[in-house]
Amino acid sequence: MPALLPFLATGRFFVANSQHPMRFEPFTSLLYAGGVLWILGCSGLALGQEATPWSFSPMVRPDIPQAHDSDTWSEHPVDQFIQEALAGQGLSHSPEAPPHQLLRRLFLDVWGLPPDTDLLKELDHDNFETTWTQWVDRALAGPQYGERWARHWMDLIHYAETHGHDEDAPRENAWPYRDYLIQSLNADKPYATFALEQIAGDAMEPHDPEALIATGFLAAGPWDESSQMGIQDGTLDKELAQYLDRDDMITTVMSSFLGVSVHCARCHDHKFDPIPFEDYYALQAVFAGVDRHDRPFDKDPKLHRLRQDLLTQKEALLAERTTESALLSSINQERTQSWISERQDHLSRWKAGRPLAPPSSEIPLTPWEVLEDGSLFIQPTDSLNGKLTWSLLSPYPKPTAVELEVMADSRLPQGGPGWSDEGDFQLTEFKVYGKGKDSDDWIPILLEAPENDFSKEGTSVRYLIDDDPETHWSIFPQKGQNHRCFFRIASLPDDRDLHMLRVELNHPEEHSQWVGRCRIRWSNVPSDRIEPFLEANLQEAFAYSQETRTLEQKLLLTRHALGRHLDQTLEALPTPPQVYAATSYFSSEGNFKPSLGPRTVRQLRRGSIQQPGKEAQPAALSALSHIPWNPEGADLAEEDSRRLALGKWITHPSNGLFWRTMANRLWQHHFGSPLIPTPNDLGNGGQAPTHPELLDWLACELRDSGGSLKHVHRLILHSRTYRQASTWRKQAAAQDAENTYYWRMSPRRMDAESFRDSLLQLSGQLDARMGGPSVKQFLMDPGIHVTPIVDYKGFDPTHAAMHRRSIYRFLFRTLPDPFMKALDCPDASTWHPERNRSVGSLQALAMLHDPWVIAQSQAMADQLQKVSKHLERQIELLYESSLCRMPNPTEKRLMIEYADRHGLANATRYLWNSNAFVFMP
Repeated sequence: MPALLPFLATGRFFVANSQHPMRFEPFTSLLYAGGVLWILGCSGLALGQEATPWSFSPMVRPDIPQAHDSDTWSEHPVDQFIQEALAGQGLSHSPEAPPHQLLRRLFLDVWGLPPDTDLLKELDHDNFETTWTQWVDRALAGPQYGERWARHWMDLIHYAETHGHDEDAPRENAWPYRDYLIQSLNADKPYATFALEQIAGDAMEPHDPEALIATGFLAAGPWDESSQMGIQDGTLDKELAQYLDRDDMITTVMSSFLGVSVHCARCHDHKFDPIPFEDYYALQAVFAGVDRHDRPFDKDPKLHRLRQDLLTQKEALLAERTTESALLSSINQERTQSWISERQDHLSRWKAGRPLAPPSSEIPLTPWEVLEDGSLFIQPTDSLNGKLTWSLLSPYPKPTAVELEVMADSRLPQGGPGWSDEGDFQLTEFKVYGKGKDSDDWIPILLEAPENDFSKEGTSVRYLIDDDPETHWSIFPQKGQNHRCFFRIASLPDDRDLHMLRVELNHPEEHSQWVGRCRIRWSNVPSDRIEPFLEANLQEAFAYSQETRTLEQKLLLTRHALGRHLDQTLEALPTPPQVYAATSYFSSEGNFKPSLGPRTVRQLRRGSIQQPGKEAQPAALSALSHIPWNPEGADLAEEDSRRLALGKWITHPSNGLFWRTMANRLWQHHFGSPLIPTPNDLGNGGQAPTHPELLDWLACELRDSGGSLKHVHRLILHSRTYRQASTWRKQAAAQDAENTYYWRMSPRRMDAESFRDSLLQLSGQLDARMGGPSVKQFLMDPGIHVTPIVDYKGFDPTHAAMHRRSIYRFLFRTLPDPFMKALDCPDASTWHPERNRSVGSLQALAMLHDPWVIAQSQAMADQLQKVSKHLERQIELLYESSLCRMPNPTEKRLMIEYADRHGLANATRYLWNSNAFVFMP
């Protein structure tokens, strides 16, 4: 006897290892309780054990029900399943909707836009099936299809173009992923490929720029910037932030593609589904090396291949995965020797200019001394305010860089290099001037790109060129040591040759902490080739000869030379576009640093970061044991190989969850309600499917058609179920008020984007350009470590940016457009498998009084008045374009009276606010 689990919340039983759930008639409370205990006892199920949901099992294509002889409604498979369910409830289908309603329904559904009413002129009443096929083909072939259905996917993955959380900083490079969605859907990319690219496209097709862009999917959700960048690595708080970031990725992947609530197993075994605590952390291990950051890509495939190969080599080098044999190859040894020779030449070209006269200051300094190495020793008097300047002959006509070295000296307190009791100093400004041989004017020389070997906490060498006397550079507590800072010369005055230079060191007037000994050196090496600092162990290896270096030193120098070669090669490439996507390699920003490989993930007891358990290993859901995990034996030590293994497991032909989930979503967006009422939970915690056999048949069609979404669209759109009228019937509604059995087409309110885009198209204002950076339909003052200030109200409603389709709007996560929010556009802080459907006064007020709506209604009125000077004809055209039909006599009379009294623009807004327009028929 199969093990049975009573699903108490819904009054349904789930049969372990059975294909579908079964309904049962309600018991009395006592009989029901007794039945539960009997079933538990007979089945051997103990309380707390979770039965495997039917949706976890492999799919078996159901037989199509045979139509009864008395029912010739339709031979379409979808209709056969629906008809069988209707007959079982004593219900009947509705007649077909009239052509004008079907045309409007089709294009609002597939495009999110009203149709071209000229299509009605092509209508062949004697052969409507042919006309309908042409309409469906046109709708699915149009690029507007991808724009419409990409928005559904973006709801699902909580896509937005800001980070969310307290700072909610913009992501200027998120939009290429949005364009990827649109292009992939329009191309009818096989669904398995579509999914696999988004999980691990960069691993699957490392040389395909589109596959890299696809990983924007993993980065679509919120990102805690303040925690990731502000908290140091190695702390519990930082680890917690990383666990939570991966939790968002896991939830997005598993709920979007499989419709399961894996995140519910974060603290303990899943309460309803057979998903143990260990499975959740196995998925954490899959994403252990993934971060969110801008990634470069190139539209030119050859250039993209070159750049990605270089970046892969760079990442491997930094992660010390480059093999010894590769480092010791002849080409890398040649590069190393070339770099050593170049550096020796560069070092020889640093020259210290000697002062032409004693340094001057606002307070006399005596004595002073120029030492043999070109450094300057300064003995200040008791009063230490003022600036120190001196002049020198320029070592080069066109110097490219300058170095300031503060130097230790036994004559200074604590060995210096400063005169303070701690041997420190406070230097506020470092300035350089130059003049030609025949000039008397000193001209400032712009310095940039400062680097140095050490700064006291809270100080920076950047402050030496910020023109702020309140900031400074210091080196405490590293007293008694030499320290250097380096500046590139941005440009020379009038690009002239320099004969003389003047140096100025400023100290704060209210302090007396002077530099005691310093040296200024100059170079003429091209600034992009200068390498001012080497790490100590690298500098030590460099000092040895080739013959006396150890193998470790040779490898160290080769790694550095190879990294420098890779950096210079990358810098020489054209500046690439960027996409905000999943990555494990990027330039560090504050405390946000790349992992360069999977981080260690431990099972957290009770979900607490303070109770780490054993290390987790990457794997998938153990309950779906019929799907092999990593059958190819890929090396899962690499971050991207883990994602690729998971992607292949998810998209496996035998993974019923994968195909059922998407088939359910396609049905949901065509009919307004899914076959499984909880589209993100196909497990025991969700609701049972209303038509399980139909769902499995559609899922098999999706899988067996090569993953063609458009194939399933066509199956649904060509069904008579889809073409039913939406007319309400009292008797049917009394029995099935929610239209669970699809005895009619349920009317649906347009979503926010469809309403907005429809107005743009009808008014002739729609900018139909596809793709590109998102348009900001607001005014913004960027915040610094705070949420930006965004003003929607002050933005010009007639601005060209307002004419793009809604999918191209820049989407703020915490600061949504109030107009779109009123129309139930979802909050991108969380996932939205279904949108809220509300009808309220705020919506009516927004659709009547929003300045943008007023602008569109005026544009529509202007357009109608250009076509005809007669108000009656204008009203007819308004109805025809907006509703795909002519007004009836009563409607025409009332609208003419209203337009005559209040104007055509107001009449337009009146119609656009009516149920006839706002609801899809």
